[in-house]
Amino acid sequence: MSFHTERSTTRIDYLTPKERLIKALRGEQVDVYPVAPAYPSLFLADFERAFYAEQYRLRLRGRSSYPVQYEEDIQLRKQAFYQSYGIFKARPDWMEVHQGASRAWAKRTEMVLQDGQVYYQDIDTGVRAAVKDIYFPAGDSRLTSQNASLQDLWDTSGQIESKEQIDELIPVVKAEEMLERGDFEYPRQVVADYGDEYFLSTVLDTPFSNAYDSLGFQGLMLFQHDHPDLLHYILERNLLQTEEVMKGWAASGIHGVYAEEVFTGADIISQRSYDEFVFPYNKTYFERMSKLGLLPIHYVCGDIIPRLERISRLEIAAVAAEESKKNFQIDLAEIVKGVDGRVAVFGNIDAIQYGLHASLDEVAGEVRRQVSSGAQAKGFVVSTGSPFPLDSNPRVIDTLVKTAHALAGEK
Repeated sequence: MSFHTERSTTRIDYLTPKERLIKALRGEQVDVYPVAPAYPSLFLADFERAFYAEQYRLRLRGRSSYPVQYEEDIQLRKQAFYQSYGIFKARPDWMEVHQGASRAWAKRTEMVLQDGQVYYQDIDTGVRAAVKDIYFPAGDSRLTSQNASLQDLWDTSGQIESKEQIDELIPVVKAEEMLERGDFEYPRQVVADYGDEYFLSTVLDTPFSNAYDSLGFQGLMLFQHDHPDLLHYILERNLLQTEEVMKGWAASGIHGVYAEEVFTGADIISQRSYDEFVFPYNKTYFERMSKLGLLPIHYVCGDIIPRLERISRLEIAAVAAEESKKNFQIDLAEIVKGVDGRVAVFGNIDAIQYGLHASLDEVAGEVRRQVSSGAQAKGFVVSTGSPFPLDSNPRVIDTLVKTAHALAGEK
């Protein structure tokens, strides 16, 4: 029987977006195909920050500064988050939520208005950063000149010479402490508002990808050869700390994790490096995530094809891959074949081509084409291989959703 016929009287009863996506991840029959574009929070970030800043702009009228109040800030961030998803006329089946900030962060932060822009300002140090320019503060993070802007790292490996330095660089904060200081109150409230209807996920890095934050790209590549023992120690620390973060997320009540991994494709590192520095840590990472009741979607950048057989044997719900680029091809049919029914598959629609250069009819056609391949998987979710560019028309995402939701998911 066809997996992708138009809606018919044989389809099962209507499912909520949450039910639809969970069933697809488990390989069960769905009413229509679920849609979960990659990194919706990145596409919506400018809208979300603008909505958030505007709420503080109203509070700053006639004031030189406005103190951040923890409970109020959660409400303002929630409203900005919900308003950003409101730009869609047809909403995807998942929402991507991030960790909130601590009570201590709120206590030491105020908002100021300068030259028409709303800024965070650290009360103690005076460091400022425009709301529009940085990620939402998370945890007990402190605003510094280094994180006052979004930037990529190249090589900071020269600063690491011992395990003691690594311990200081990657502290292991217990989940109980993060929960007590309020880091997960914001997502917990989002779950209370929308967790019954939408599949709520967050983004976490695997241990190897997390090592980028300590070493930078070149540093991560060189450390494998120059200091393998220290790299193993970094990976062990990342695994320990991320497990505590996982516990916090599980306590918040979200449903799944988009576990991103960069710099591990066959186009970047060798099979030997993958076997030594990536796979064994991922095995433990996903076992611990699954044990906490979180559904892992493993997203791998780069050439994933040679890794598929092993990846699909990890304790994951689904695999997701980039679109074809960088002189390699990632055909969805080959992904479906490579995982061989062991896990569900996310689509890899080319977000740049269809987000910027294609007509809406062409977008709809690509959804149907991918569903025809993805229907052969254990379960299939319509998705993109990368985030939609910020200049993409939101109507493209609407078309993605409407087309997929017009295709009955029959078994």
